[in-house]
Amino acid sequence: MKTLRQLLIALTLFTSLMIVAQNESKQQTAASNEEQSIDTSKPTNFYSFVDNTLEFSSQENQNVMGYRGKLTLAPSAEHLILFEAPLLYNDRTDKLGVGDLRARYFWLPYKNYDKTIGAFGPSIDVFAPTGNFENGLGSGRWIVSPGVTVGIMAADWIQFFPIASYQYASKPVYNNPAPALDVATHGLSFQVITPIVFSDKFFMQVTPVFKMNNFNDERQDRFEQEVFAAYSLNSKMQLTAFYSGKFEDENHTVSAGLSVFF
Repeated sequence: MKTLRQLLIALTLFTSLMIVAQNESKQQTAASNEEQSIDTSKPTNFYSFVDNTLEFSSQENQNVMGYRGKLTLAPSAEHLILFEAPLLYNDRTDKLGVGDLRARYFWLPYKNYDKTIGAFGPSIDVFAPTGNFENGLGSGRWIVSPGVTVGIMAADWIQFFPIASYQYASKPVYNNPAPALDVATHGLSFQVITPIVFSDKFFMQVTPVFKMNNFNDERQDRFEQEVFAAYSLNSKMQLTAFYSGKFEDENHTVSAGLSVFF
């Protein structure tokens, strides 16, 4: 009888330990799934990842193609840092080289997707004229563009993210620019990133863009259209595709890439 009682006590303790272990396992699994859940449809969701992209740009008198690597770091849910480096080939000049390097910082002090205004934050983009302008691989100017982003939560499957930016472009850094071009310019851009979510794995972003590249020259006002799509292979990898149309300049760019999250 004493032995039976001991066995019952031992069985009860073992069963209790198993229940506790299973509950902890379920909680860890749920936490792990939550951490691995990646939603990049909203530009105000920050993640760390590497993006490797192949692109082709058809322009009026030339084609530019190559590789564009991006490293995005999200030290927290409020801060994002991006570095971008292209390696390009221009078929008009038959030159291969590094294009303009880009760095971006995005600070998001407010995010609450349960509200109509679901996010708000400033950012700044800097483009360095590392690409050779004479070889058709860069802009030949320093470009600094601070801006502000607002998130409007229309529905679970569609949102709107207006972005207003000021753009400063320095005087040309290349030799012997034309007198009309040898000036710094000031402009602005307004775009609305519109995510459309089709499923947990697939979404698109449709982005109309209006640019005033130079306040003093209305001929440089431009309308552009961008479309971005992403398909999740798993919780750490996404296939991406991108199109940009600068119609007045007869400039069309397409790209395909792979994003790896860490």
